[in-house]
This record gives sequence, C-alpha cells and structure tokens, in this order.
Amino acid sequence: MLDIGVEYGDDVKELIKSMKDKYGDIIIILGHGCCSPTEPEIYRSSDFIVGSDYVEVGRIDGVPFYIERSLAESYNGWVLTLKVEPLNGAIDDSFSLDVLEGVRLRLGFKKFKLSIPKELRLDENMIIERSNS
Repeated sequence: MLDIGVEYGDDVKELIKSMKDKYGDIIIILGHGCCSPTEPEIYRSSDFIVGSDYVEVGRIDGVPFYIERSLAESYNGWVLTLKVEPLNGAIDDSFSLDVLEGVRLRLGFKKFKLSIPKELRLDENMIIERSNS
C-alpha cells in the first residue's frame, strides 16, 4: 500500500482556485513522460485520460493529484511539497495550464515520513524502561 503525503500552501490554493474558475474540472498529473518528474502538470479533466498506470495520492483543494505508479512507488513513505514558481520570462513548452498564467507548479522538497504500524505504537499507559547496562 502506498503512503505518500502531499503538502501545499496558499500559493498553490490560489493557483488551483484560479485554474478551476477558468477551466472547470481539472486534474494534476505527475509522471515521467517527456518532462521532469518534479513538474506536476495541470490539465482539464476532459483532456487527460487517467489510466491504470496512475494512482491518486491526494487532493489539492478538491482537485485529484495523480502520480504515475512506478514513480509513486519510489515516493512511498515521503511527503511531497508543492509550490508555485514564476516562469521568469523563460519559454516553457509544457501543455500544463499553469504555464498560460506565467507560473509552474513544482515539486518542492521531499522529506521522509515515518509510519509506525499500529501493533508497534505506544499508548500513554505504556512505560519504557531504559537499561543502564
């Protein structure tokens, strides 16, 4: 089972709201494709067929975020952080809708997330003794 967290700030919320207002139902896709696997792309839902090789790892203000399965497996156990960056006048040949706004949604930093199975978790009634030997 995949365990991938997704974090984002107000900059991403504002971009997603703007995209939904302009284009209606949208989705976010992260895959290997021809582009870097650190550049999620925003498409109209009707413009991208999500196949079985993609898994939904979260929702960004209600918008599904899909990652190509093999890439998602490499991100298992991580928290992915999304941010918005300006294009800074650079030409971007992406099909992603955010480029039309002069920005790109990017995968910022990743950090490891520790998941402890339920059977190994401690509750407040358990006492851990430390040995001095």
